[in-house]
Amino acid sequence: MATIHDVAKRAGVSIATVSRSLNGHGRVSSETRERVLAIAASLDFRPNRTARGLVTGRLGNIGVLLPDVANPFYGPILVAIADIAQDRDLGVFLADSREDPRAEERLCRRLVEQVDGLVLVSTRMPSAKIAAVAAQRDTVLVNRLVDGVDAVVVDAAEGMRAAVEHLAGLGHRRVLYLDGPAASWSGAAKLAGVREGAQASGVELILDGPHPPSYLGGREAADVVRDADVSAVLAYDDLIAWGVITRLQQLGVDVPGDVSVVGFDDAIAEGMLDPELTTVRSGGASMGATATEMLLRRMAEPDYPVEHQRLSCELVVVRHSTAPR
Repeated sequence: MATIHDVAKRAGVSIATVSRSLNGHGRVSSETRERVLAIAASLDFRPNRTARGLVTGRLGNIGVLLPDVANPFYGPILVAIADIAQDRDLGVFLADSREDPRAEERLCRRLVEQVDGLVLVSTRMPSAKIAAVAAQRDTVLVNRLVDGVDAVVVDAAEGMRAAVEHLAGLGHRRVLYLDGPAASWSGAAKLAGVREGAQASGVELILDGPHPPSYLGGREAADVVRDADVSAVLAYDDLIAWGVITRLQQLGVDVPGDVSVVGFDDAIAEGMLDPELTTVRSGGASMGATATEMLLRRMAEPDYPVEHQRLSCELVVVRHSTAPR
């Protein structure tokens, strides 16, 4: 069986260059990488992760920590991370904090010992705690900004402004916003966008929350919607919107005949809800892919300048849960 030494000797390069070529990151010219990969393939070389770790000091794993693995919003993010990690022969360790910031801290301490880098998705931890984690392991944030830590976010305020404008364009003048977790960084951005959109569109805004970002949280909020004397509801996320719609229907409230409902994330597959949900598409897969590439670059180039990438939210995906007033 061929070894990394055999590949290096045949290619006329160092073992470190072979390792960087195979990992797909680090400063290696495209010509060298292609030659190394071709030689490795011809020799049927398959790197041993344990041996590679002894040479590089790397564990060969990255960690992903998120608030709720059952939330469909996180599915595309995880798939994008896993796809890139698999291409780079990296293992992925997944941890679910169940919306508990204290659990996040405990899980981070465990992950730091087992991975080379971390992707923290929608973390609720205080900024100081996040900075401390990033000082121990290369870290990229998704849906959160902290000074000194790489991050990728969507412009949630932009998306919520568009959602309010959509409702205003349908003639709605009194709108209820069902807010999410108080500790959510993206929630603050969403609320700012809702307020800006309402002011610009001449919409009277009613605020209620916080609510758990879940189907049950939406069902519990449905009584508030029924009694709020509004013609439209804008929810923190699609799960809350889903719960609101199903419970309102059980209460005899027609959606969208009596009340229009808009969600956020485009996380509910078409056909799972009737009426199908009008929502804001936030691009989870793009965030996951961008975050993973940022992490791999940080691992390869520790001195690279810290970067905050802000992705645009797509305009409202108009379906059947909204109608003219």
